[in-house]
Amino acid sequence: MSPRALLVEDDQDICELVKIILRTESFDIDIEYDGDSGSRRALNNEYDVIILDIMLPGLDGWEICKKLRDNPSTKSTPIIMLTAKSEESDRVTGLEIGADDYITKPFSPRELLARIKALLRRSADFNQGKKELHFGKLKIDPEAYQVTVENKLIPLTRKEFELLHILAHHAGSLFSREQLLEQVWGFNYFGDARTVDEHIKRVRQKIASQDPKNTYIQTVWGVGYKFEVKSSDD
Repeated sequence: MSPRALLVEDDQDICELVKIILRTESFDIDIEYDGDSGSRRALNNEYDVIILDIMLPGLDGWEICKKLRDNPSTKSTPIIMLTAKSEESDRVTGLEIGADDYITKPFSPRELLARIKALLRRSADFNQGKKELHFGKLKIDPEAYQVTVENKLIPLTRKEFELLHILAHHAGSLFSREQLLEQVWGFNYFGDARTVDEHIKRVRQKIASQDPKNTYIQTVWGVGYKFEVKSSDD
């Protein structure tokens, strides 16, 4: 079955270029030219990747991304921001609200295609043969992208989940921020390492809301993070 892509972009020349690029690689591609239509189509269909412009008529790309990450059916769908907003702060914002990659215009068609393929490979590798992980009350289910504490769901974003899963899958192993950036965001992510700290902070807060006595992600000052079950009563 051909992979399915959705492009939400109001520049018709860019739409035509991306359509040609993806169709040469046997993608099925749908296109919407405004944010409201793009959001509806994304939420009502299954896609392997969604490509979002930020500055759109109607809902902007930030709002669409947030809606997709808040919806159970699209929370793990790969999202690429394709935009003229090139400031580092914009890039960091896009990735922190749940985008998987961020490409600025003008862009290389070959690079866009390479990034889409790399993103789909990482997504497929992540989901292949992964087993549930159990640590006391905490259960991590990579098949469903779900984390529960005593069967109570912890609402993690895709990137928050992937950070937790990598650390838990290698419990006791120390990861630097740079290693986590590469494994979760991929080689083409050029943001600064503070985004890892922000994601880890949110994961801790969300788990603590249901399991305040256990600290699962430990900070190794000056180095990075590791997963270790440690009671706050210790």
